[in-house]
Amino acid sequence: MNSHRDATRSFRVLTELLWLAVPAQAAVCLLAWQQLPERLAAHFDLENLPNGWMSRPGWLIFSLAFTALLSATATGRLRRVQKPDAAAWGLVALFYFISGTLVWVSDCVIEFNAHHRPINLMPVVAGGVISAVLLAVVALITNRGAQLSSPTFLADEVHQSAAVALLLAAPSIAFAVLAARVPVPALRITMGLATAMMLAGAGLAWSGFRYLFSPAGVEIRSLGFRLRSIPAREIKTYAIERWNRLGCYGIRGVGNRRAYVWGNRGVRIQTTEGEVFLGHSQPEKIVRDLDLVVRDRTLHDKF
Repeated sequence: MNSHRDATRSFRVLTELLWLAVPAQAAVCLLAWQQLPERLAAHFDLENLPNGWMSRPGWLIFSLAFTALLSATATGRLRRVQKPDAAAWGLVALFYFISGTLVWVSDCVIEFNAHHRPINLMPVVAGGVISAVLLAVVALITNRGAQLSSPTFLADEVHQSAAVALLLAAPSIAFAVLAARVPVPALRITMGLATAMMLAGAGLAWSGFRYLFSPAGVEIRSLGFRLRSIPAREIKTYAIERWNRLGCYGIRGVGNRRAYVWGNRGVRIQTTEGEVFLGHSQPEKIVRDLDLVVRDRTLHDKF
């Protein structure tokens, strides 16, 4: 119990410390203020050549505002985590990587404008994509729960979205064509990874989430892979609710909250371990199936 409290406390401290990126960004900019021209190159193309310029004060304001926005987004998201798991810690690490990257990019811009040193943002782009891939893998393989042992199923539901699949697949094709034409090999590989992630998301949306209801509980699967098990004994309450579109779709949430959703309707299940949201176009079916699970659990407890 103490180790859990210590881990949660450390998680909270690291979450708040993300705001240190703002003064760090300000320090990097202001320390080199007198070395910078009044108009400086602030945006670069795929070949690291400048193609956008800003005034010195405008660049400072933009840099600080963007870093503050990232810090606010990160802390707002992470403060909602009650029980940090591996995915939550991975998300903290990713936000720290992004914050550090913003400070590093500012330093690169300063070096280019003040000392005419070549700029190379490729390591940042590659690192960001690789980090996102690793975080997605961690989210898939953690917080799955134990395999349920039940020889029979009470119901079998599928929740998918062809519209979301097409929405992800269409631009990924254009992205793949663009990646093939990029002259920088490292950038081509990075864009290829990003394209693969988009296509994987499209495949996930097309296949959908499969919910298997049994006397032992609920299993959530996709593409034949078990994503999560919810034992019947852990189910406390459940109710039909709407999903906020701003929360995005797919596998969402870290810590003790997780959602599997491709639309704006579903059922929110409160468990002894946290909260699980099951998206479905007809949430009444999910409630009916959960009623069967709870009824069988109650009968089993009686006898």
